[in-house]
Amino acid sequence: MKSEITLNESVKEAMEIALIKLLQKKDINKITVTELTELAGVGRSSFYRNFASMEDAAVSYVNRIYREYFRNNPVNPNAYKKSNFSFFLRKRYKFIREHKDVFTVLQKNGILYNVLVKMDSEVKAQYLLADVSESRYFSAMIMGFSAGVIEEWVAGGMKESEEELAEITKACLMNTVKSLKDAF
Repeated sequence: MKSEITLNESVKEAMEIALIKLLQKKDINKITVTELTELAGVGRSSFYRNFASMEDAAVSYVNRIYREYFRNNPVNPNAYKKSNFSFFLRKRYKFIREHKDVFTVLQKNGILYNVLVKMDSEVKAQYLLADVSESRYFSAMIMGFSAGVIEEWVAGGMKESEEELAEITKACLMNTVKSLKDAF
């Protein structure tokens, strides 16, 4: 059974990588399943067995690279404390920059925000540093906020450094909290 799982994961990964390669050349809406599976070297049925759509394959790829990132860079459960939050954000934005080609191609195809928001619960738990089942609304809010920041940064050519973007993010969060506090 383990070899089946490993084989299927290899097939999924091959299709995910093929999709990213194809997205560098053409619009997601113009990529066919046949074209994708031929490039990946797998049968068409493999696509339908693993993914509901091309966007679903992109989500799966981003989940994969995030899981790899967290395996190599364990998250400090205290990262939301004042002294570590900036460090956490800088690491996060450094990761995005290291995968700039992937995030840029997803942004150019208009799916970056959706891909980031649809990350799986394992990745969300690491990213949020909390049990996402505690509050699905908190999870949705944070994921939407962070996806919006990342999308804007990528769309703008990632001109700000990781440090600058971390400071901008902190300022936006603080202003949001202050505005909400004043509203209530």
